[in-house]
Amino acid sequence: MKGIFHLLAWLAGSLLLWGAGLPAQTGTVQGKLIDPLNQPIPEVTITVPETSQTFRSDGEGSFRFELPAGRTYLIQFTHAAYQRAVWEVEVIEARTFTKQIKMLNREMGQVDIVGERDPTDIGEDAMLVSPISMEQLVEMPTISPSVEGLMKGMPGVSTNNEFSSQYQVRGGNFDENLVYVNGIEIYRPFLARAGQQEGLGFSNPSLAQDLRFSTGGFAARYGDKLSSVLDITYREPREFRATAELGIITTNLHVEGRSQNRRDSTKPGRFTYLMGARRFAMSYFLNSLETRGDYRPSFLDYQGMFTFTPKSQYYPEQVRQRRDGSLDTLYYANEKLKFTTFVALTRNRYQFEPRSKVSTFGTISQAFRVQTAFEGREVSNYNTGLGAFMIEHRPHARLKFDYIFTAFRTQEAELFDVEGGYLLGEVNTNFASEEFNESEFDLGIGTEFRHARNYLTATVASAQAKGSWTLSNDRTHRLHFGLKYQYQLIDDNLEEYSLLDSAGYVVDESGHFNVDEYIRGQVRLPSNQYKGYLQHDWRLSPRLRLESGARLVYYDLIDRWMFSPRVQLLMDLRQDPQGEPLTRLRVATGMYQQAPFYREFRRFDGSLNTDLAPQQAIHGILGLDHQFYAWNRPFRLFAEAYYKYLDNIIPYEVQNVRIRYYPDEVATGYATGVDLRINGEFIKGVDSWVSLGVLKTAEDIVGDDRGFVPRPTDQRFTFAMYFQDELPIDPTFKVHISYIYGSGLRHGPPQTFDQRTAFGFPAYHRADLGFSKLITFQDRVEQRFRYGVESIWATIEIFNLFQRSNTVSYVWIKDLQNNRFAVNNYLSARLLNVRVVFKLR
Repeated sequence: MKGIFHLLAWLAGSLLLWGAGLPAQTGTVQGKLIDPLNQPIPEVTITVPETSQTFRSDGEGSFRFELPAGRTYLIQFTHAAYQRAVWEVEVIEARTFTKQIKMLNREMGQVDIVGERDPTDIGEDAMLVSPISMEQLVEMPTISPSVEGLMKGMPGVSTNNEFSSQYQVRGGNFDENLVYVNGIEIYRPFLARAGQQEGLGFSNPSLAQDLRFSTGGFAARYGDKLSSVLDITYREPREFRATAELGIITTNLHVEGRSQNRRDSTKPGRFTYLMGARRFAMSYFLNSLETRGDYRPSFLDYQGMFTFTPKSQYYPEQVRQRRDGSLDTLYYANEKLKFTTFVALTRNRYQFEPRSKVSTFGTISQAFRVQTAFEGREVSNYNTGLGAFMIEHRPHARLKFDYIFTAFRTQEAELFDVEGGYLLGEVNTNFASEEFNESEFDLGIGTEFRHARNYLTATVASAQAKGSWTLSNDRTHRLHFGLKYQYQLIDDNLEEYSLLDSAGYVVDESGHFNVDEYIRGQVRLPSNQYKGYLQHDWRLSPRLRLESGARLVYYDLIDRWMFSPRVQLLMDLRQDPQGEPLTRLRVATGMYQQAPFYREFRRFDGSLNTDLAPQQAIHGILGLDHQFYAWNRPFRLFAEAYYKYLDNIIPYEVQNVRIRYYPDEVATGYATGVDLRINGEFIKGVDSWVSLGVLKTAEDIVGDDRGFVPRPTDQRFTFAMYFQDELPIDPTFKVHISYIYGSGLRHGPPQTFDQRTAFGFPAYHRADLGFSKLITFQDRVEQRFRYGVESIWATIEIFNLFQRSNTVSYVWIKDLQNNRFAVNNYLSARLLNVRVVFKLR
């Protein structure tokens, strides 16, 4: 069967090349390629896949060639320093088609389908900034290859855990971030305690086409979280493509395609498919941790998106005359309906049998060592399913409706029985002593026993209708509107306790057990939410745009209405001749209210407090987005100052990635700071970036008379950079380096409310280095047809290049005098990884 397929492909290619040689009626395609600052781009590779022809732009960025008439072409423009652009053009006999095509810098956007501009398009989203290249996401050296995990270098984002795909934004916690995939809201695991238990983030970079990220001040059509929104779009395939990634910790397969149009081969088919499967097994990395034992993690997921477009009729635009004598163009929707089905299944298993751990902590003058022996096993299981059915209806070119029906279900289990006996001693720090670095004095001996049988099932189902309406062809006004009903059901069964004894006795003098923590509860919690929003986009002038809107939510579990008005203003201080912004000023403010989901209700003993008000934040943002040239290379500067007033916030503490709230307490607070980012060609021909953030966040607990204290996410200074370089004689050889620095987050002894942020973590440093080689077959038509391989990309990555011991959490133990000591839990050591990615077409 495979041989027949290759024979048919060879015959089709031969017939195509033979037909191209016959006298045929042609049309001319010509144009000019420019960068975002309107400068010509020479030496751009121009490919016509339908005829297997390749051309290049000249020194002035111009091009001109002929193509057979009577069909539609997707002409591709590629350059090492710019995002690939595609011009979709229908060539007609004896006609010349001219187009000026702007190619975006790698950091400024994705593949841009260039055609006649949609007359209903009013412009970019006001506050959704910092688009990221999917190609860069794949190439960056990282332990967690998911879109969420790769957001950690963005301005305003902080993290201290490379195992987790979670992130904190401008003083918020993990629960305060919205994540959407094609308009579907994504949820994070409920029971995960450590980053290594999470597996990968939800989104698959191999399927993503575009993403936009806002660290605050986002529009009303987005949801009701306090901190950020990440909006990911999976692509709709145009042709068959596939990738296969093989690595030490990851295996990733992806395939996509579109059906053939049997009646007219020049037109696309009506059915598309996009599928991806991932396997993530990080035992190789976990074996580098201080806690020795048998690690057996396994993460599998599958995602598929399928679209079907019913047969539609072509309606050309028409011109009519208004009563005042002016002319108006009528546009019709040629594809009135599209049906999309999305499926995502995740299976995550984490099994660990700890054996021993040796930790040394303290200072040079006074150091301590804890030696621990374990017996028992930890098991964490997560099974998640997400299904969505979407209907896109366009009764008119200026009116669009989306109907989205989703169902999400997660079944999580947390089972462990682990006993650890520890010996605490003081270490000899005298360099001249023969017993240097040996434990001399035993300060304490004790035992800790942890037991849990926790089971959680969460179900979320929703039905949503939303739309957009451009009121006129001059694109001055556009409305966004939507209604959503959401049902939630939480079934939680908790049975957990821990015993910590430092004197060899579990029973105290009165005969009671010395239980350090006891959690028991059985919860079944249904709830309903009703949501709606209205947003008006108004282009006041070619350089000024206003977005204003509001959200209204009713949550029956707390019996509260939430009204959230939001306003964003965009002012273009400088534009290029095509009207695209070169310097843009952003101003945004608004109310953001986050209703408690489930974690916020739960006390430390497992009982619930459902008498909670929604947490509130008022954002104030002033930002600048400036494009410029330096050293004859393009750069982009992003700067934003912000202030967030917080009210009705629920205090919490963080252990690794586990957030535990104090629902009986309430606080007010604030977060303020500045975020800076510059990206461009620091090295000619390749894009890199540097980001910097300064933050201060604090809260004042109502009724404690202590005033403002730091929040757990008070990370004052963050710095991140990503640099690339390539060999001048062979640009397919590249080096990639990413570096993240974050000053210490806050922490304290567990279950000590007044001291939960009394101490600071050490600063987080991490540098990852990658060397890659790209082999392409675009110019070898015979090999491409024979093997179907478009390119092979291979990389060798060195994680934690400088062997930095980063602390993710602390274990608190006691000595014989009942004094408490904080023992560091460190993250991964320096490790080597290898990945190979095959692209098929």
